Amino acid sequence: MRTRFGMLGGLSRGIRPARAAGARPRRRRSLGIAGAAALVASALVAQGGITTNASWTDGEWAHAPAVGTANCADPTGGFIARGEGRALSGSLLGIDLDTLAEARGVSVENDGSLASPTPIDANPVPGVDSAWADPLDVTALSAVDVNLGRGLLKLPLDSRTGVLGQYAQAKDTGQAAGASGYVTETGGIGLDPGTGYPDLASLSLSDLLASVNPAVAGTLQDVTDVSLRTGAVAGRAQIDGCAQAWAPGTADPAAALAGSVAREYLAASVRTDVTSPTVGALVSQVNSRLGTLQGTLDGLLSNTGVTSSIANAVSALLSGLLGTLNLGGVSVTQLSASIDLAPVRSLLSQPFGDDHGVVTIDPAHGVISVDTAALLAQAYGTTDGHSLNGLAPNTDLLSDPAILTALTGTLGSVLSSWLDRIESTLRAQLDAITVNAGVKVTVRLLVVPVAEISASVRGSLGDLLTGTVQAQASAKILGSIELGILNGLLGALTGGLGKAVGDAVGAVLTLFRTLPSTITALTAPILTAVSNVYTKLFLSNVVSLLVNAQNDPFSGSAEPPDWASIPGGRYDVAALRVGVLGALSQNDVRLYLGRASVGPACSVAAAALGSCAGG
Repeated sequence: MRTRFGMLGGLSRGIRPARAAGARPRRRRSLGIAGAAALVASALVAQGGITTNASWTDGEWAHAPAVGTANCADPTGGFIARGEGRALSGSLLGIDLDTLAEARGVSVENDGSLASPTPIDANPVPGVDSAWADPLDVTALSAVDVNLGRGLLKLPLDSRTGVLGQYAQAKDTGQAAGASGYVTETGGIGLDPGTGYPDLASLSLSDLLASVNPAVAGTLQDVTDVSLRTGAVAGRAQIDGCAQAWAPGTADPAAALAGSVAREYLAASVRTDVTSPTVGALVSQVNSRLGTLQGTLDGLLSNTGVTSSIANAVSALLSGLLGTLNLGGVSVTQLSASIDLAPVRSLLSQPFGDDHGVVTIDPAHGVISVDTAALLAQAYGTTDGHSLNGLAPNTDLLSDPAILTALTGTLGSVLSSWLDRIESTLRAQLDAITVNAGVKVTVRLLVVPVAEISASVRGSLGDLLTGTVQAQASAKILGSIELGILNGLLGALTGGLGKAVGDAVGAVLTLFRTLPSTITALTAPILTAVSNVYTKLFLSNVVSLLVNAQNDPFSGSAEPPDWASIPGGRYDVAALRVGVLGALSQNDVRLYLGRASVGPACSVAAAALGSCAGG
């Protein structure tokens, strides 16, 4: 029995077509199996140096590729094969990353007797037959003169990323594998991130557009930068050349190949970061309002409207208790207030977002980050299986208008909730304001001053407004009057001064308890800026973001146009493909992250006859 490549559990692979109803299961045979159909020739012969294949008369295999006498139970030495892993591939502003030495991948070719790696200094994988690893040297790549397009592409973003794995294997049994990105040293996709998958790369879309098409870049109003930030990615491809060779003749070649070729990928995260001055404008206006509030509090004692209100309230409080006495005057001797605005300012500096992680806004830096996986789940519902993984080949993640609808709805809700938190936090801090106030009351008998009453109160504005804060009051006798006559006045001040002060201060602060429309209206430009980015870039196909990129896919959407020239018999996969503008020109951008490639894999006999696809 042929041993198949083991598939890593839980990985995302291209969707394979199911066998048609009523179709016969495939059967694989090797020479010498009892009951095999009569064969016309069963020996691999060499005539004049030309290797030929045996010919089978079994109707099931009549259209199968010629494979000679290779036995899938023991195919050793009967096949050529090729595998390759390349973490970074494609083209960036005229830089062909596939030919750049510092961006090299690792590949292995096996001619049936010898496996040869490229580069020759790649590291053999201990304990694994015909396999080599050659991690991408990010330091060397960043040091080259082109600097990855003048620094437009930066990787890795996270120091924990270390090296980006690149792995290739090609055996003379026809089995081959390639893998790159977040992979293990033996070529498996890393499924145990421990503390979490690291961020891998950042691509500045706005700077790229400014370089290749300033007109398009100019349409991004109120946006200073747009970047794509990717988390860990991995691509893995496998092929079984013997199984491929013995695939039955069928009207559905893709179904036949699906049993011998497997392509898998991992995409941990993709984020779009939009930097916009509109966020800064909103934050600045809120800060300005806080500054106005602080100034109002600092000027309370000089605010004649407030002091007059307190004096009038005290006069009204005492007027019914004077008897034969009269007021010589009421003056406010002290009035100060302190507020802790740190909780409000914290909201203006700390990132915030929605509970599902679709949108995160960093107000301190004016950056709106959109998590693509969470956005897909929001747009289609988690039950629909939309995420970054498990998607059909060549899925364009951001080309559906439903994405924009979900994004603007979530962003609007996030901004509204944030302003509500600012408003409620500000109200709480207003109620917690500590107020210190003092008054002096002159009492006269006819026109002669006979006493001075001093009173002071201290408490939070909220408590003062409830009238529960007791003031301290004392009297100074200036003439011939008994202190007991003043007891009623002292009691009134003790019980009523706090409410009088609270009402006067609270009245001048009422307008700060709600945010004005001049501030709340500033959320609209933020929504417009982000919506414009997605409309002008993604929905207009100026920028495409493909996940599970494949050439000659067995299902899914058409292959990327620049992969149309890949030779037949070779099968590639990349976790992510970022395309800018899309036209195949010198300055276009098409980046592949986490790319793997296998094939051709065919019998030595077929290769000798020149009938090995892609060979």
